[in-house]
Amino acid sequence: MDLRCPGKKQAALVGDLIEVKCDSRICGAGRGVVVLHRFHPVSGELVETKRFRDPMNTKGVGTE
Repeated sequence: MDLRCPGKKQAALVGDLIEVKCDSRICGAGRGVVVLHRFHPVSGELVETKRFRDPMNTKGVGTE
């Protein structure tokens, strides 16, 4: 299930966790890198963070 406002997707329910795309450089996001955080829906605790190459980055900029 996606959590959306009228303008965009804000988060998603993945199993029993809330998944949010982060754009903070502190978390490792940047050109060519996507960061996803997963939170416990009741406590709000950060459960895991995953980093991926950006699949929309077709020029390879920022990926190694």
